[in-house]
Amino acid sequence: MERLFHLSSLAIMGMGKNTGKTSFLNLIIEEARVHHRDRTLALTSIGRDGEERDLVTRGEKPKIYVSEGTLIATSEGLLSRCDVTREIMESTPIFSAMGRIIIFRARSDGFVEIAGPSRSSDLLEIEKSMRRIQEDCLFIVDGALSRMSFSTRTEGAVLCTGVSVSQSQDKILEKTRNALSALTLPKTAHQLPEEEGRAFVKSGNWKSVHGELALSLGKEMRKDLSENTEAIYIKGAATDQLFAELLADEHFRNLDVILGDGTRLLISSEMMERLSRRKLSLQVVEKIRVEEIIVNPYDQGGFEVDIERLMERIQKETEIPVKSLRVLKEGK
Repeated sequence: MERLFHLSSLAIMGMGKNTGKTSFLNLIIEEARVHHRDRTLALTSIGRDGEERDLVTRGEKPKIYVSEGTLIATSEGLLSRCDVTREIMESTPIFSAMGRIIIFRARSDGFVEIAGPSRSSDLLEIEKSMRRIQEDCLFIVDGALSRMSFSTRTEGAVLCTGVSVSQSQDKILEKTRNALSALTLPKTAHQLPEEEGRAFVKSGNWKSVHGELALSLGKEMRKDLSENTEAIYIKGAATDQLFAELLADEHFRNLDVILGDGTRLLISSEMMERLSRRKLSLQVVEKIRVEEIIVNPYDQGGFEVDIERLMERIQKETEIPVKSLRVLKEGK
């Protein structure tokens, strides 16, 4: 965990509910309290974190316990649910579903609930505000992988996986492998267009393509595909449905497919194999640097897997350090 404190910013990405991201965040907070008291943590979230029960599953969730001096960016509607003494530092012009985002400094230890911005541009503004308050803070964003298109704005990321993803080791391994493949896609060398548009096709020059839904966008892109096409650039999510439409065109092969970042690639392993057979090179504008993979060995129902075997299998797939949430908890 020591290496994480050398970063300027960190995203904690959970592959689903109950993969241990909030528990891991609490471990970072404790590590800072014990060994890095000179480093101020600045916390926010995509979505809501720190509540006692999950609002969807109603299952118990770990609460977020912060130390005095921590900076928090959360929604105005949750301030009364934070039991720390608060010094309001800034009332931002950014809103979430639960109200205006407020930045405060904890003036005592205690529990907090966090709901931050939902857009990457707003998240960037929150980080700028926090750095005006504490320039050398470690900015940490907590959120699910499905909401983490902002993660490339952070210097590093941690991926949390585990039994809640599946009770089958093979499925956990497959889904984790797919997530890592997407998150670590190579950075493109193409000079990209700066104009507005959902997608672009490059056949010599970039041409903007418009379409509201995945199916209609794919159909519109196909109109511009030819034997001279070098690359396509998709600004939003790239789904099975979108690629299925593109694969219906014989010219959709041997070219570069560029996405904003790896969190935009929302496809099945079967679709990934189909793209590979067409010799399509997946690339990104911003590459995500995954620092660690954290494996949660049990779910809320008490089901547990052979954690050592699971970690060994995941480690064979990557050079990224793989750690057990249970061992980290026991070793603090």
